[in-house]
Amino acid sequence: MKWKVVMIAAVTLCLGILLAVVKIPLLLIVAEDETESAFLYKEGAEFSIRWTHSVEKEDWEEMFALEDGVIELTATRFKTFGAGVPNDAGEDTFLKDGWVYMTGITQTIGKELALRTGRETNHRVIYERHHLDLKKNHSYRIKVVRSSIWNGINTYISVKLR
Repeated sequence: MKWKVVMIAAVTLCLGILLAVVKIPLLLIVAEDETESAFLYKEGAEFSIRWTHSVEKEDWEEMFALEDGVIELTATRFKTFGAGVPNDAGEDTFLKDGWVYMTGITQTIGKELALRTGRETNHRVIYERHHLDLKKNHSYRIKVVRSSIWNGINTYISVKLR
């Protein structure tokens, strides 16, 4: 009987150490220091941020990829050219279905992408099958972090319970 208690205690201790020490990568969407969404980081996964341009009143979308633990801008698409829009970003620019695409942009953002939403910009993040409407007039950070399994589980559960 004592042997079983010792084995259960040893397994529990090992599991606790594993959960506390082993780090996993996560992609977090944080609004003013409150995590709104948490996803398991997937190498090569793509996400986009889409919003209504404040001057043009047309949708604009930027596409990103998760590569080597960082966020990279890979492409953008928009409806019309306007002031400040480059005419030669990336490797290819073309028209498709009423959108101007600029692809082949490999601009490393880093582990964190900061953005600010406006009153009328209708920002949203699309990651895999998830669509997250961002709050108006808020500061956001989309970031890649390494977290213990335990903290990752706690973050995921707390986000889902909100």
